[in-house]
Amino acid sequence: MEGPLSRVKSLKKSLRQSFRRIRKSRVSGKKRPIPAPTSKVQEANAALAEQEDVAPVQRRIEPRSADDSLSGVVRCLCFADTFLRDGTHHGPTLWAGTNSGSVYAYALEVPGVGAARACERGGPNDSSACVEAVLGKEIQLMHRAPVVSISVLDGRGKPLPEPYEASQDLAIAPDMTNAHSVLIASEEQLKVFSLPKVSAKTKFKLTAHEGCRVRKVALVLMGSTAQEDYSEHTLVCLTNMGDMHLFNIPALRPQVRYDCIRKEDISGIASCLFTKNGQGFYLISPSEYERFSLSAKVITEPLCAIQLDRPLELTHNGAGKLTANGAHRSQLGQAEGQTKSLSGLSSPVLDTPLDSPLSCADLTLDTTGELTAEDVRDFLTTVDEAEHNLKNITEEDARSPGILIN
Repeated sequence: MEGPLSRVKSLKKSLRQSFRRIRKSRVSGKKRPIPAPTSKVQEANAALAEQEDVAPVQRRIEPRSADDSLSGVVRCLCFADTFLRDGTHHGPTLWAGTNSGSVYAYALEVPGVGAARACERGGPNDSSACVEAVLGKEIQLMHRAPVVSISVLDGRGKPLPEPYEASQDLAIAPDMTNAHSVLIASEEQLKVFSLPKVSAKTKFKLTAHEGCRVRKVALVLMGSTAQEDYSEHTLVCLTNMGDMHLFNIPALRPQVRYDCIRKEDISGIASCLFTKNGQGFYLISPSEYERFSLSAKVITEPLCAIQLDRPLELTHNGAGKLTANGAHRSQLGQAEGQTKSLSGLSSPVLDTPLDSPLSCADLTLDTTGELTAEDVRDFLTTVDEAEHNLKNITEEDARSPGILIN
């Protein structure tokens, strides 16, 4: 069941179309004179070309049985503030996807704060004070494939922000004036329905076209490397073959495909998680994980650096030496001790986090993330030699020119 399905055409459909063409040719042949052999060849070529255009090559998908004992198991949930009953009023809704391809949308009646507290204490009107869920819509997907993910899109076709981000003004407010839509991802296809009428808008049959099944789905925000203020929401789909498929929303047009995880690594595919900016993590062993990025702007390259409290001040003594002040000498000593402790770690990638205060430094280190006192002494020695050479050149220019003998 996990392997790729073979590319075959429906034999019954092909035979039915062939017999229909033969029957039409016989009926039309009786009514008109027999054409020349050249016209017969042309008619046959046109029929073959028409057959190739009408019947695209797709994998045949068999529907699943509805008598399975696990058909009513809930696979995913989604809370959203959207239109469900009509197009003028919106409210909190609960979407539930089951193992048999059924999606149920409930309108939630949420009481006030005082009524909720009375319900917790067990007041006399408990039924009117508690949260009520009323079934508003029901969707049954074809072939009864398990539902993997449900997401609600606003009037601009963008996913609704998280409740905390919306309350703290950390995200752009959703468009609540135009019609919303819901994106439902099953193991076999991706489909978008309009709300509140729940009519199908667009779909993409992943199993029929690619021969794989959906395992994980996420909506991520891809930033542009050319324009800082431009970004797009993209649908990322991980299949049972370990590859990543990226689609734009809400049109569901395929954009790019990446080979990420080996198809034999079942635990890695099952443990894969996505972030909101296009990165992902999956386990490569019970105690190790792999990090990857699908975005060209957000890369996983480690950038290690060190930050100084103030610019490095160098003083010149009478012996022609450049020395740092006492405060910076202590900082350099601390940096040397820190690099010695960092060099003992096994993984240089995890030595310094990306959000560490050391990431805004003026001195960038190499990929190993080590800065020793020898590097600082080399830097001071180079500056000392440059000052010494400049002094010699100045003294030579001040001398009177001698007599040159040919």
